[in-house]
Amino acid sequence: MTFHTRPTVDGAFTISPWGADGVATVEATGGDRRAVLEAGLQAILALVLPTSAMPEESDNTRSMPIRGEGNDLAALFADIADDFLEQIAELGSALHDVSVDGVLRGDRDVLVAWGYAMATVGSRRGLAFTITESPVAIERESAPIVLRASLRREPVAG
Repeated sequence: MTFHTRPTVDGAFTISPWGADGVATVEATGGDRRAVLEAGLQAILALVLPTSAMPEESDNTRSMPIRGEGNDLAALFADIADDFLEQIAELGSALHDVSVDGVLRGDRDVLVAWGYAMATVGSRRGLAFTITESPVAIERESAPIVLRASLRREPVAG
């Protein structure tokens, strides 16, 4: 089984190949919460849309907001990843980038994160994926922070 590792601006991620059961695993690392969340979303994008399938950024690029919240980093990643997966279901192959702009502790002592999914307007094919298990986040006193999650490919109707 071959795993693929890629650096991001502030972190890195590793993705496993899709298994016969339609499940793949992503692992992201980063020096802070924002960086590890962004690396995790970049891993999902790389897993569901290989670089060769991604459109080039152009003047027709649009940004769609993504947001998540959770009591801890793992729950926050699950929520923002779910929001991003909804964008993948809608925009699919039109997506070419994702960013996390900020993370803060909001009301009720809940972590909140926000960012954008970038897509090139034009032809697109929606894709369906779900997170199959609760993500795991490992926060240490020193960097890096590690996130792990498994995704399942779902059949797309039509």
